[in-house]
Amino acid sequence: MTSLSEYETIRLVWTDLNGVARGITMPGGEAAHAIEEGVGFANGVAELTLEPGLLDDPKYGAEGGDMIAVPDVDSVSPVEWADNTATVFTDLTNVDKSRFDLCSRSALRSVLDKLELEGYMARVGVETEFSLLSPNDEGEWVPFNDRCSYDLDALDVGSGLIHDWMSAMETAGSHVLGVHQESQPGQYEINIQYDDPLSTADNIMFLRHALKSISRQHGYKTTLMPRPHSGEDANGMHLHLSLWNQEGSENLFESTTDDIQFPAGKVPEKSGLSEKGRHFVGGLLEHMKALTAICAPTVNSYKRLLPGIWAPVNIAWGPDNRSTVVRLPPDLGSATRIEHRVPDSACNPYLGIAATLAAGLDGIQNEIDPGEPTMKNAYEEEYERLPRTLWAALEHLEDDEVIANALGPAIIEEFIRLKRDEFNRSMNHVTEWEHDEYLNEF
Repeated sequence: MTSLSEYETIRLVWTDLNGVARGITMPGGEAAHAIEEGVGFANGVAELTLEPGLLDDPKYGAEGGDMIAVPDVDSVSPVEWADNTATVFTDLTNVDKSRFDLCSRSALRSVLDKLELEGYMARVGVETEFSLLSPNDEGEWVPFNDRCSYDLDALDVGSGLIHDWMSAMETAGSHVLGVHQESQPGQYEINIQYDDPLSTADNIMFLRHALKSISRQHGYKTTLMPRPHSGEDANGMHLHLSLWNQEGSENLFESTTDDIQFPAGKVPEKSGLSEKGRHFVGGLLEHMKALTAICAPTVNSYKRLLPGIWAPVNIAWGPDNRSTVVRLPPDLGSATRIEHRVPDSACNPYLGIAATLAAGLDGIQNEIDPGEPTMKNAYEEEYERLPRTLWAALEHLEDDEVIANALGPAIIEEFIRLKRDEFNRSMNHVTEWEHDEYLNEF
């Protein structure tokens, strides 16, 4: 483990409810004091809207006092694109060291503690999609290229950026499995190997920071807006989840029963999904409408969750089936995992992972049957549909006691208030589509 005091500059980071990284830069000489005492911030900034601004009646106003960002020394990551600099992720507490009730990182810790009490250890990997933009002659930001899925020219033209992205992540301690061009112009995907859930969430936040910073240094812009362009596919953040025994020696989703068929085969041939794995899927499906509010957390997110652009719409699961909300990849045996396909690139990874694991644990504890998996196109089958808008998803979240208990009532209440404020602000804006559709007809 690298010591913070070895660096000239430290970026101390925490994540707000919207999933936006915030923090300060400080001299390395202040590291020991920061570790011992933490660093204070006005606690009202935990509730910043995306404008940015504050809610009309925030939980923590100007009179609310401080929250303390306490560095997690196990999360130190060198910042390769900045000289002699490291980031460290933090947990938020009150001044008296009690847990600050709007800390999303602490909410994930709490869910992991509950899993440990049940004898489980989780592992989570991630596929993150994003859009790379370049300036045109008019100074507008447009897609970096005009290529599509797995195009080699896209890798060649972007090779300098891709090298720097991967190098930064490897230097920071993440294992990058690969980078490829996704289906739409300028859209790329980075896959990061599974790790413990807290490290994976930290890695996602670090990746977002790296993508934006390095792209900016090259003269480009990275956005993780879920759907930045009309008429094109959108940016997901698929989670790959498994549960293991506490020694990490046995994947509890692994099964030797040949009970699930796959459209293009599976490995090993005589394998399937364990009863625990099925119940985990059952929990996800049971709570999927509430999970959608956490995992697709913006007004723009619901322009991704549409048929025909390889994003989930109906609440179903299937073997190697990308038309469902939950996919069982064909690599089974010790690699057996569940892919949750609803999360998008704007999802707060701490809350998204915490809520997903809590839903899965509820499925195991209550032996929730997920029903039979589908090998058909779920877009064309009769299943319950995901919420069509952020407002509708928030109503389901408000009614879900399992997710509320997992994340904490304060986080749920303030998250819903923030997101309803976002929705209401969006309703005050008339779009170009509305002009084209209505202006001359009425």
